Amino acid sequence: MRYLFESPKKAKERKPENMASSITAKVLEIRKESIKNCMGDFTTLCHRQHYIDTIDGVLYYDDAQAESVNATWFTFENIVNPVVWIVGGNGHNNYSELIETAKQKVKAIVSLGAEKENIEMTFRGVVNEIYEASDIVEAVRVASIIAEENDLVLFSPACKDQEIGYEERGNMFIDEVKKLA
Repeated sequence: MRYLFESPKKAKERKPENMASSITAKVLEIRKESIKNCMGDFTTLCHRQHYIDTIDGVLYYDDAQAESVNATWFTFENIVNPVVWIVGGNGHNNYSELIETAKQKVKAIVSLGAEKENIEMTFRGVVNEIYEASDIVEAVRVASIIAEENDLVLFSPACKDQEIGYEERGNMFIDEVKKLA
């Protein structure tokens, strides 16, 4: 298994996700082959740090299930590429916990929904490029224009949307990314 946003070379060097399984297997005397088969079948959850496609050297990830600041913070912990971050919704969040992370990893922000003003106020002076989008269709279009080769476009809203659920938002994001290809 490969960590999200990690290079294949680095993934070969790290296997901590297997450590708990290995210890448990040893205690319970489970055969190594059984664990290897299970770990080999593991896939990411839909709409949670889910790789969609690479288009013109830009990686696109759907993290629509990250509807809290904390969930988005954990996603950013694994990122190694510069990020064009699509964020926002119709909830009300305090994004200040993401300021240091954004300072280090976010190249540009594309904000959505009623949170646009709050997002701009929080990240003004932290992230140089902040854009507003009226919907996910426009957000993907704007992000695709901003992003350069080796960048990562991440839809991780850090905010609920009172009108539509994360699955619908994630599916809309995926559909728009597929249209770019």
